[in-house]
This record gives sequence, C-alpha cells and structure tokens, in this order.
Amino acid sequence: RLGRKGRKAYIPRGLQEGARKLIQEVMVITIAITVAFMMLCFATDLRERMIYAFPCMTLIALWTVLGVISTGQYMLIGIAVSVHLAIYFALKIIGIWGDGDSDVFLLYGIIFMTMMLTDKYEIGVTMYIILELIGMVFALLVSFVVALIEAKIKGQKLTKKSSVAVVPGFAVVIVLMVMKMVFWR
Repeated sequence: RLGRKGRKAYIPRGLQEGARKLIQEVMVITIAITVAFMMLCFATDLRERMIYAFPCMTLIALWTVLGVISTGQYMLIGIAVSVHLAIYFALKIIGIWGDGDSDVFLLYGIIFMTMMLTDKYEIGVTMYIILELIGMVFALLVSFVVALIEAKIKGQKLTKKSSVAVVPGFAVVIVLMVMKMVFWR
C-alpha cells in the first residue's frame, strides 16, 4: 500500500497480525454458520422442498467479502462473481430449479471461489472451471443418491416427473469444501 508521496505506508507488524487473526476468526464463525445452515437446508429441502433465502443471501455476501479481504484479488473475484451471478439469474429466469436451489448454487460458487483463492497454490482458469464442474457433478450425484433413498423410504418409484431435492447434494459438497478450508490448508 502506498502512503503519501508514493512511499510504501508503514503498517505495524502487530496490527497486521491482529487483522489476520480477526479475519481467521470471522472465517471460522462463517464456516460454523454455513455448516449449520447447510444441515438445515438438507433437512428442509427433503421435508418441505423449501430453502430459506435470507440466510443464504447473507452468507453469499459474507463469503464474497471474506474472499476479497483474505485474498485481495479484486479483479479475479469480480469476474468469478459476475459469471456466477449470470448463471444464477439464468437459472432463475429459465426456472429449471426452484429459487432456493439457485440460491444454494450461487452460495456453492462463491464458497468454491473463496476456497480456491485462499489455497496456497495457483491454478489456471481452465483447471478452476474443471474443478468447479467436478464439484457440481458430485453434488448432483449425491442429490440423486439421496433421491433414490428418499423414494425407497416412501415406497415410490423415481421417474422423470419425480420431485428431486437438489440442495442436499450441494449441502454435502459445501460442507466438505468448508471443512477442507479448516483442516487441509
């Protein structure tokens, strides 16, 4: 950071360490809230096919801010958020998924972005897209397995017209991503 007259501004080491610890503590609290919310989403989507949008949107904003603060990669984050928002609005307009499913998809994209940007290694855009798509495919496979189990419990047959809860798969993947951020840094 540049101070007056173009010289590098002096920020005391203690202040830098304190800010870093504060960001880490906020990240841990955000992770705990995210895990609790994902468990709630898993249950409510199975039971009622409903997701609470307000906590999801709040978490999306919080994860975006945390990504910006913890990495400082404003341009890359702006591009990633813009792409995810475009897909989010397309999903809402087309109506393939329910509104709550689209909200959780956007949360997935933002958390994936934050996870990838806070890792110590760098990857290219192509690998980033491939890894995100692999995560999405895994989430949809988990949702399919959950739908099979749900149909078996209810004594129904799973058909093309069956209502399948998509969020449980994304909830599992999101929980795995945030656990990776805590335990495998």
